[in-house]
Amino acid sequence: MIPIIKKVLYLFLLANLSVNFAFANDAALKNHASPYLSMHADDPVNWQLWGKDVLARAKAENKLVYVSIGYFSCHWCHVMQRESYKDSAVGEFLNKNFIAVKVDRELRPELDRRLIRFVEEVRGQAGWPLNVFVTGDGYPVTGFTYLPRDNFYKVLEQLNKQWQERHAEISVIAKQYFEQVEFSETRSTLVTLADQHHSKITDDFVGQAMTIADELQGGFGKSMKFPSYPQLNALLKIIRANPQIDPDVIDFMRLTLDSMASYHLMDHINNGFFRYSTDPDWQTPHFEKMLYDNAQLATLYLDAATIWPEKGYDEIGLKTIDFMIKFLADESGGFNASLSAVDENNMEGAGYLWTQKELAHILSESEFIHLKNIWAFADGDSGQFQANPLSGLGSSNEYLKINQTILNKLRKIKKPVMPVDNKRLASWNALVLTALVKAQSFTPDNRLQKQMSDQFDYIRNHFIQRETVDELKVNRFAGQVQAAEITLEDYAQLAHAIQWYALQTGNKKAHQLVADLVSQAFSRFYRDDRWIGDTESLIPGDIGDLIIQDAVLQSPSSLLLETVFMMTNPNPLILKQARQLASRLTKDVLDTPYYYGSSIVLNQLYNSNYANKTNP
Repeated sequence: MIPIIKKVLYLFLLANLSVNFAFANDAALKNHASPYLSMHADDPVNWQLWGKDVLARAKAENKLVYVSIGYFSCHWCHVMQRESYKDSAVGEFLNKNFIAVKVDRELRPELDRRLIRFVEEVRGQAGWPLNVFVTGDGYPVTGFTYLPRDNFYKVLEQLNKQWQERHAEISVIAKQYFEQVEFSETRSTLVTLADQHHSKITDDFVGQAMTIADELQGGFGKSMKFPSYPQLNALLKIIRANPQIDPDVIDFMRLTLDSMASYHLMDHINNGFFRYSTDPDWQTPHFEKMLYDNAQLATLYLDAATIWPEKGYDEIGLKTIDFMIKFLADESGGFNASLSAVDENNMEGAGYLWTQKELAHILSESEFIHLKNIWAFADGDSGQFQANPLSGLGSSNEYLKINQTILNKLRKIKKPVMPVDNKRLASWNALVLTALVKAQSFTPDNRLQKQMSDQFDYIRNHFIQRETVDELKVNRFAGQVQAAEITLEDYAQLAHAIQWYALQTGNKKAHQLVADLVSQAFSRFYRDDRWIGDTESLIPGDIGDLIIQDAVLQSPSSLLLETVFMMTNPNPLILKQARQLASRLTKDVLDTPYYYGSSIVLNQLYNSNYANKTNP
């Protein structure tokens, strides 16, 4: 834990730096391959790209670096651009007194992760847009998320004044505080348990998950609701391994799956899941649609269908894959990153909202009355609303037929365009391949077989660069080798997806590719008994993690180890190392098992299935 005196001193400093809560740099952002970065090219802020040159310049000019992190489909990122970054006075002040850096979080996930962790520590919560001021040595000073224009300008004024008067003191305190945060976060202690106590760790994970679970509405928490794939996936694996588990856990899992698919986390006209719901009832989403959410949820529902085949979860998984193919597949191959939360006129969710007047114009009188009965319209309501599922009492063929007719008509209506972020990212495309492989068991007509093979070919040709016969290198951003970090996440997700593909198809080249990816991942990202997330974040003090937490994606360390155990002929040395790593535990895992579900499941699997075996 961070010494309380140091923390009080640091927070006192922050209190003096905050309030309650120019020129386009064509060379840096104009025509950048990231739509998020290129949309800021004409701001009156002299945006720079993150790099060593920025920190060197900050030192030379004795300025703080203002790091602004967001992503293309983020609603509040668009709002802050419109209110603050397009404002000439804000731009002039930033350009004069700071070095402003614009970052696409999807290209630098490890930089984003480390600064998110810092802001969570000092503010209690974090999100996007993420705004952090760092010294020329790379140490964060303070940070926050969205602020209205006037509040943001006051923060800039006060922080600049404090920096001019006390920059030496601020630099020292920032360095001391951040190093203590990092060391307390990353220097987790290894613990040893007797064999008979390992199963209790799984019970602890389930217990902590159920204390957070909303057993009335599904999902975790009592306010905003996220899909929380790693936790739900871990619970699903535990349920599969232990059919005698507490029925409340099974009920919660099925309630969550049903709620996510039945309420407004899902688009009931064109399918696909939104990123999260702003309320506990799954009624009001933030309207961005992310590739990683949809690929993971497609896999989750298909896996759930193997346990509960009568629930229709396979249909939801396949519909989600169809959405990705229709709306996120790129013409050149692979899959794009997301659909924006705002349309081309900066209206949030415009492509998903309807009015009674609009529906009455589209549908016949009988169809409109039918829909009115299903969706329970209030007479005279002229407001916009989201579409509900096309379901209701009755199951006759005629009833189903009119539902399908209405759905077909609604899908043909030209709605406002939700712009696409056309970045094609390695780990997210790997998630799609995994979903396509899982889908093969549910498509006897083989309708997705070619899509699966094409996706494997795209991944092999665009994300994996063969440097020598024995060495390869992963490129996170297809076609843009230098534009993104190289991360363990990409190696792990690619190896895992290709391993599924290899098992499905028997493709020998795929098996060899997995072996090479796993070998390179250990070589590049496992050092001094710890996992290093990337090699380029430039934020100092990262000594790595003994076990990496789950986040919106499964922990890359647990996923890589899981892949080793799936391999038909793994390297014996890597297999031995994987067994050792899968069996170890840390104090953080024991204290907060909810954030380590995938590693706990792997640990349990190792101790029950892999111990003392030469070929799992």
